[in-house]
Amino acid sequence: PNKELKLLAKSFQKCHRLLVHSIEDLNRLKNIGLVENVSLFPHGILDFSMENTQYELKNKFTNKKNKRCIASYGFCLPNKGYFELIKAISILNSKKFKVELNIFSSIYNENYYWVYNDLIKLVEKLNLTELVKINKNYLPDNEVLKLLSAHDFSIFPYQESNESSSAAVRHGLATCRPVMVTPLQIFDDVSEFVEYLPGSTPDLIAKGIFDWYGSQTNNNNEESKFIFKRSENIYHRRFSNLGVRLTSMIKGLEVNNNQS
Repeated sequence: PNKELKLLAKSFQKCHRLLVHSIEDLNRLKNIGLVENVSLFPHGILDFSMENTQYELKNKFTNKKNKRCIASYGFCLPNKGYFELIKAISILNSKKFKVELNIFSSIYNENYYWVYNDLIKLVEKLNLTELVKINKNYLPDNEVLKLLSAHDFSIFPYQESNESSSAAVRHGLATCRPVMVTPLQIFDDVSEFVEYLPGSTPDLIAKGIFDWYGSQTNNNNEESKFIFKRSENIYHRRFSNLGVRLTSMIKGLEVNNNQS
């Protein structure tokens, strides 16, 4: 109760501009009487140039041609869906459809170290030590982007979240490689950039992964156009481009303030 948004309404009214990332957030502010000084502003995506890095790193994870290899990234927290994702890999493996999974998931804090330990136990229990690897080290952004780009796609199988947007998914998007997510509201502001899994259960995550690989055999010109348009849109969401847009907004507010 002491953290309700409406308690900040009077302070927010004094701001020249309030920036939100989604229509839902826009409506939340509208419901507490904040309209005139509210604007939609995209959550940024890291600037990253791949060049040929993904081809150089590919061999780090796949020592055989045509091997399937996917990645996931984010803090090691119970709601990120890693347990369900590992079970999905087990389901696929039981059907003789092998997919290697690399999870880059640093420990959020010591209180959540149990999540990492339980993930390792699950991997061992399901006999997936050859297919599933978990890197718990905190890695620099540029290294994370290089690692993610070396995989067929990145997957973010979140189970629940009360956040408005995901910072982790933007690392996947920055690589311009395909990104798959569960159908949750947290991904609404990047819906035009991602592909949705049919659900968040292990069975449905497995189905989504299987169907994605099946769709790659039927690639066509329309798909190529989609990929190009997606990359172009991601480029416009980069921090460097949004920085220019934000600067213009601030200058405009300064001019209007001086005139008034």
